[in-house]
Amino acid sequence: MTHTLQIALPEFQGFLVLISRIGGLLAALPVLSGRVVPLKVKVGLVLALGVLLAPLVRLPLVLSDPAALAAGLVSEMAIGLTIGLAVRLFFGALELAGEMIGVQMGFGVVQLFDPATADHTPIIGQYFTLLATLIFLSLNGHLLLVATILSSYESIPAFGASLPGGMGNDILRLFQHMFMVGLKLAAPVLVVILLINILLALLGRAVSQINVFVLSFPVTIAGGLAVMGLSMPFVVELLVREIEQLQFTIEGLMKALGHG
Repeated sequence: MTHTLQIALPEFQGFLVLISRIGGLLAALPVLSGRVVPLKVKVGLVLALGVLLAPLVRLPLVLSDPAALAAGLVSEMAIGLTIGLAVRLFFGALELAGEMIGVQMGFGVVQLFDPATADHTPIIGQYFTLLATLIFLSLNGHLLLVATILSSYESIPAFGASLPGGMGNDILRLFQHMFMVGLKLAAPVLVVILLINILLALLGRAVSQINVFVLSFPVTIAGGLAVMGLSMPFVVELLVREIEQLQFTIEGLMKALGHG
């Protein structure tokens, strides 16, 4: 029995290193990191992916020092979180666009309770998030993430991550890109609502009997929804392009961590 445990223990520790990176990646995903998904389902998914990927990944040599092993597990989880950061920021851009559009359309005080984040989210942001999730799944983005786990071991061996000096600039560029995507999504609606507000202001000056404040709510909502419907093909094209770009963004992060 003791001999069997001595043989199985290194394999178990190597498997623990593998699921640490997988768990960090899944913890950063917007869909799976929320409270809607039960903890048992999350743990089961991590273990199932670990069992499926273990034959395809060279399990690392386990460190004999427990403190070094614990630090290595934390670094492996940090690698997974960093890889998932690009996906997290992509969905953050959608929430930002929804916030800007919702405030301009008059939905700033109307927010939905999102059980995934235990917080209130704007209606338009929830709409963009659901749309992007469907497109992400239709483009096999979930399979891309599984392939990313495998390819990450080519760029970053187990316990081989290092923090490069320019990593902070890379993270800042990701945040900058998030704001750019959010602004691109919200720009058509913002421009049209600005024109509507200018026209209503001119109308209020020309015809003082009209209550422009009361009239502005249905007009801006109708105009915003109309523009969102007309710009849907362009929005879908932008989301598809950004989701396809995620692969190169993740590869850039892995190369930075692996050769820092």
